[in-house]
Amino acid sequence: MNIKKKSIVRLLSYIKPYWYLVLLSSVFGVLKLILPLILPQVLKYFTDTLLISETLTASEKINEIIKWLMILLMIYSFIYIPAAFLRQTCAMQAGNRITHTMRCQLYSHLQKMSASFHHKNKSGNIVTRISSDVDSVYTFIWNVATNVWIDFIMFVIYITLMFSINVPLTLICAVAVPLSVIITKKIRGQIYKASKKVQNNISEISGYTQERMAGFATIKLFNMENYEINKFNKYSEKIYCFIRKTNRYSSLGEAVTGSLSEITVSIIVCLSAVYIVKDTMTIGDLIIFYSYLGYFITPLRRFAELNLAYSKSIAGIERVFEILDTPIDIKEKRDALTLDYNAPVNINFSHLYFKYNEEDENYTLYDIDFSIRQGENIALVGSSGCGKTTLVSILTRFYDPDEGSVIINGTDIRDYSLKSLYEKMGMVFQDTLLFSGTIKENLLYGKPNAADKEIEDAAKAANAYDFIMNTPKKFDTLLGERGIGLSGGQKQRIAIARVFLKNPKLLILDEATSALDSESEELVQDALENLMKDRTSIVIAHRLSTIVNADKIIVMEHGKIVEMGNHTELLEKGGRYFELYNMQFKDIIKDHNNFDCK
Repeated sequence: MNIKKKSIVRLLSYIKPYWYLVLLSSVFGVLKLILPLILPQVLKYFTDTLLISETLTASEKINEIIKWLMILLMIYSFIYIPAAFLRQTCAMQAGNRITHTMRCQLYSHLQKMSASFHHKNKSGNIVTRISSDVDSVYTFIWNVATNVWIDFIMFVIYITLMFSINVPLTLICAVAVPLSVIITKKIRGQIYKASKKVQNNISEISGYTQERMAGFATIKLFNMENYEINKFNKYSEKIYCFIRKTNRYSSLGEAVTGSLSEITVSIIVCLSAVYIVKDTMTIGDLIIFYSYLGYFITPLRRFAELNLAYSKSIAGIERVFEILDTPIDIKEKRDALTLDYNAPVNINFSHLYFKYNEEDENYTLYDIDFSIRQGENIALVGSSGCGKTTLVSILTRFYDPDEGSVIINGTDIRDYSLKSLYEKMGMVFQDTLLFSGTIKENLLYGKPNAADKEIEDAAKAANAYDFIMNTPKKFDTLLGERGIGLSGGQKQRIAIARVFLKNPKLLILDEATSALDSESEELVQDALENLMKDRTSIVIAHRLSTIVNADKIIVMEHGKIVEMGNHTELLEKGGRYFELYNMQFKDIIKDHNNFDCK
């Protein structure tokens, strides 16, 4: 079974719970199209019987015409309108429900994906899958799933009615059907290929645009506007070329099926005239047959439209299933244990090896082996790229190690449920991420059911309360994307308040003060020291106090631990830490020590 067929079969499982809506839409769609077939019958009656009748007076004929007018008005007012309404409503309802289900399922799946997946895929690409690609499902339900049944049933009805009028003419019409199907099938393959490329490139340009919009300041400061405009134009040009190709094949399909329809109509009209001349067909028969022929031609013409809708929607649906089929590499065991929130935190990194890509020759982390006892303050030190953040990412199970293990309280962290593991942890990053929304909503990430008093206490502990109260709406002040509207120090203090609310047993600080000015650093550092009290802490070191006061400093280089000890011990060794000290911290620590002496 090829990919397209698999996608269709799989999509049917989503349609199955709403089969009754698809059925009702099809039934009402058929009813909507059957009702107009009454008018040609009335017209035949008028032409062949009523208007040429010699037994009826003019007044009686007019009364008969008025009677049929009233019947037709009643049919179109009380049957056609509800049928047309329910046909659209049921199809839309089915499409919206299935789209909603699939979009939520896709988002849920993305939330379970590891850091590795998100690093490999641009956020704009992922957003496109959730938005426009999922909308392809609605297009399929509306244009394909219901119309194909309606057109098939009506095709049978049209053929039956036309056969009852004239068999040879109907057979000629029937010949046009397989020709139309063959033509559209050949064109559909080309439309599908081009549509798939369009969807892929839309994802690319979405990711590119989102990234550039976030970095607009960098673009301006480096005078790269024209460069970015040209680059964007090239992306857009590729999409334009593929869409143009899709439109060409679509137009070709419509042109061919349209001309086939007109040729068929021309042949039928001329042959009908011959039958009338030979007196084997009445003018009323010609009128009714020609009317039915017009209805019969509609499904043929719609083959091209269905063809385009099918190819485009399947291209998007396949991209949705592509994400849903991406395996979750950080999995929770079925019988996962619960890590007791109140239990002490004792961590052991046991001979840990890790690399980001299997094809990489060297490990990012190599034979990492050390332990952390409850209440200890551990600092990770080393030059950029030495593996500090990677080590923390394994502890938080953003990644799993290739070899070795991380043990908490005697159990491999892979045996714990992710929920209980994360309840135990709190993390403050260097690049703080706040979401668009109110300050309060961002703080409630730490504890969704926190009372207002708890929120205020957390803000005070993080040295954030005063500046929050000076904002226009206090805790209800709206923030822009990524916390726009606050300074770096303010965002960092809200992030710390969020962790205060969570009240974790294990605290991880990833260079939480490195990007701040002196004034902000002092406020944030004070808040961090409050936060670290009575907690097991792991600090990726950048500032003085987190290094000097640490119970244990772990020095890393090229993914390995090269030294371990406290500040004094490591300085006495005269090794790598001593080098870093001389390069980065010597003057600062001298000033600090002088201040302490005074």
